[in-house]
Amino acid sequence: MAQTVGGLIRSAMRKIGVLAAGEPLPPNEGDDAKETFTQMVDAWSLESLLIPVVSVVTKELIIGVSEYTIGVYPGVTIPDSHIETARPEKIIAAFIRDAYDTDYPLEVIDVKTFSRISRKTNSSRPSRFYNRKGWPLNTILFESLPYTDETLHLEVIQPLSVYLSTASLTDVVNLPPGYEQVLIYNLAIMLADEWGKQVSPAIATIAVEGKKRIKRANFRKLVLGMDRAVYSQQRAKGTYIISDGP
Repeated sequence: MAQTVGGLIRSAMRKIGVLAAGEPLPPNEGDDAKETFTQMVDAWSLESLLIPVVSVVTKELIIGVSEYTIGVYPGVTIPDSHIETARPEKIIAAFIRDAYDTDYPLEVIDVKTFSRISRKTNSSRPSRFYNRKGWPLNTILFESLPYTDETLHLEVIQPLSVYLSTASLTDVVNLPPGYEQVLIYNLAIMLADEWGKQVSPAIATIAVEGKKRIKRANFRKLVLGMDRAVYSQQRAKGTYIISDGP
């Protein structure tokens, strides 16, 4: 889509009768509507299936350091153990790559599993980590201390604002096909009450169904997993039968 923030706002206002066909967007109303548009984009970041991009973030691990912060660092001097990027809403996959370009998968575990690890100071290549949510930074905690210089690779979902800037009415919106209509009709609903307008059933339906289509298009298939402790070791099969056990 090749549309500006101002163009989307103007289209949304036309849908609810604030502007007539061909009428330009008044600067003062445009600024007010841009604030509402920014709020909508911020709220959509909590719905990960509305975000069309899976970003790759890398970091050279430091020998003996098992904790790394990730996000936009609030201070001036960035620590060596910090990953400077937009704070991820979700980490969907991760691996460590060694000096020979061999990749070793990492398992993302929850806080209860992490807390059960009795010794977290062993020196080895980590195979699991816990992503502790925080603000403005998250913290990645490995189960062990990295023993050599290797590279962490993260596949992450970052806020929609990373890909959709609303700083100016002239900012170009560059998103995949299908987003323009969804943004316009959902923004029309957000603006209607502020401008004292009623939303037609057709606009409401298009807005809701449009978000559903986007989520279906962005659906990322989940792979069923299990703790490695319950794997069957018989002939290294590594299998598990749900009804019968290992």
